[in-house]
Amino acid sequence: MKKIINIFNEWTVIELILLVTTFVLILGSGIIYKSSWITIIASLSGTIYALYQARGKVFGQFIGIIEVILYSYLSYNNQYYGEVLVYVLLILPLNIAGIFSWINNKNKKTNRVTQNKISNNEYIFLGIGSLLLFVCIYYLLRYFNTSELLISTFSVIIYVVATYLVVRRSKYGFLLYILSDVILILLWGIPILKGNLLLIPILIEPLILLFNDLYGWLSWNKESKKTN
Repeated sequence: MKKIINIFNEWTVIELILLVTTFVLILGSGIIYKSSWITIIASLSGTIYALYQARGKVFGQFIGIIEVILYSYLSYNNQYYGEVLVYVLLILPLNIAGIFSWINNKNKKTNRVTQNKISNNEYIFLGIGSLLLFVCIYYLLRYFNTSELLISTFSVIIYVVATYLVVRRSKYGFLLYILSDVILILLWGIPILKGNLLLIPILIEPLILLFNDLYGWLSWNKESKKTN
């Protein structure tokens, strides 16, 4: 019990509010709409993953692996086949790489990951790679008759680039995460508007993620100013 208390002593008031709000909204909506435990756990893991990233803690990368597996399962059940392939083939390896990247670049005093300034050349290569990946994923998703093709493609690309940037310890990944959250709200809002109310906890997740990632951007931006 003391260890648990000590862990939460490191959290700020804002972080604790975000954490409690996450549990209350997702668990509450999951129970009300009788969602599966997989849906609820996937939503919880996704938001906790984002919050730990915002705090610059390595533990979040491990939670990210759980979130990828569960989200892929839910995406498959809702015919977002491209999401499944990209999460398994791209996001999962990035999360694994993130574990080693963050562990090897951690401030021993603050136990927080140190930030990295990405070169202009890397941004150029990233931009070119993103365009090529967009074309490949678009036609891949079209082959699988993926629901909401264009929105799903944008969602995948932006999330992949955002994850890459955060794995590379760049604060700008959080700006793309924010954009990804908005797209996810559209992506999961469509089947809900069509009557699938069981997915409401999944819709609540990007809504909470939006606040978490906004906090992540502010937190990392503040931290980068301290080191400059």
